[in-house]
Amino acid sequence: MIPSNFEHLLNVIWGRPDFYTGNLGVFVASLMGLAARFSAVILALTVGFLVWGGNVKSSLVERLVEAAIFLEGTYYILLLPSGLWWLGLGLNFLGVAFLLQAISAGTALMVLSFKVRGSADRVKALKWVGIAAVGYVGALWFNVVFRWFDMIEVIGNGFLVRDVASWGFLGSMITMSLAVFFAGVGAYLLAKNLGDSVRWFGLSLAMVGAHYVIYLAYSFLSGNLDYAMAVDVWTLPFLGVGLSLLRTKVAKKIL
Repeated sequence: MIPSNFEHLLNVIWGRPDFYTGNLGVFVASLMGLAARFSAVILALTVGFLVWGGNVKSSLVERLVEAAIFLEGTYYILLLPSGLWWLGLGLNFLGVAFLLQAISAGTALMVLSFKVRGSADRVKALKWVGIAAVGYVGALWFNVVFRWFDMIEVIGNGFLVRDVASWGFLGSMITMSLAVFFAGVGAYLLAKNLGDSVRWFGLSLAMVGAHYVIYLAYSFLSGNLDYAMAVDVWTLPFLGVGLSLLRTKVAKKIL
C-alpha cells in the first residue's frame, strides 16, 4: 500500500485527477496511519528477534511492545477521518466499518499500550489484554463482513446465489463470527487469570486464519485476487498460530 499512497501523494501535489483530490485531510490521516502501522511491524519484529535470541532486558521488551501496540492503535484511530468522509457521502457500510474499527481496536489498543509496563496489578492488566484481543478481532470482523454488506448494497444480493460467492460469503460470516465469540470467551477466562484462555484465543486465531484460506480461494476463483489484498490477508498465518496455541500446554493460572 505504500507505493500506491505515494502515487496518490504525487497526484495531489501536481493537481492530477485522483480519488483524494479535495480530501487532503483524509489522505494525510491515511498516510500517517500506514506509516504508524509499518513502524509497529518493525518494532514487533524487533521484539521477536530479541526474545528469540535471549539474554534481553524485560524492560526493553516492554517498552518496544508498548510502542508497537500504541502505533497499531494509532493506525486504527486514524481510520476515523476515512469513516467520516465515507459517511459524508451518505450512510454506507464502508464508512460505518471504518468508524467501528477505530472504536473497537483503536481505543482498546491505546489503553492497553499504557498497561503493558509497570502495572502494579498484573492480573487486572490481563483484563485489558483480553479486551484488546476482542476489539482487534472485532475490527477484523467489521472489515470483512461489512465489505460483504457493502457489496450487497451496491450490486444487490443476486450474486450470492452463485456457487463461489455463496460459500465465500458464508465462510466469512461463520468463521469470523466464531472468531469474535471465541475471543470473547478467552477474554473472560483471561480476566479470571485462567490458563484455559490460551486455547480459546487459539481457536479464535485459527478461525481468522481459516477465513482467509477460504476468502483467498474465493477471490482466486472469482477473479478478485487483487481486491483481497485490501482485506487483512496478512492474517492468514493466524491459522498456524492458533493451532500451535491449541497444542500448547499451559498452567491453570497465567500469572
